[in-house]
Amino acid sequence: MATPLEAPWVKVNYISGGWVAAHLRVQTAAAFYNPEACPVTDGYMVEASLPGAQLFSSMLLTAFSTNLEVKLVVDGCVLDRPRIIGVTLRESH
Repeated sequence: MATPLEAPWVKVNYISGGWVAAHLRVQTAAAFYNPEACPVTDGYMVEASLPGAQLFSSMLLTAFSTNLEVKLVVDGCVLDRPRIIGVTLRESH
């Protein structure tokens, strides 16, 4: 793992899950935040094997369906995309 970094507050506008594992990919309405220069830039990943994966996936689904803002903490790459290791929610401002 590299040094975890927080992305700016954003809204989730796309969620995708699967195919062969319970990974979750999200895209946001803001400019792509990629401090580790991961080679694939079509979203952020919640890795299925991460201990908090179910919690993070639930929080991101809630944010997507209720239009809340999220702050993602990313660290390294998984499946060549930035790996989400933390999620914070807040009401939109």
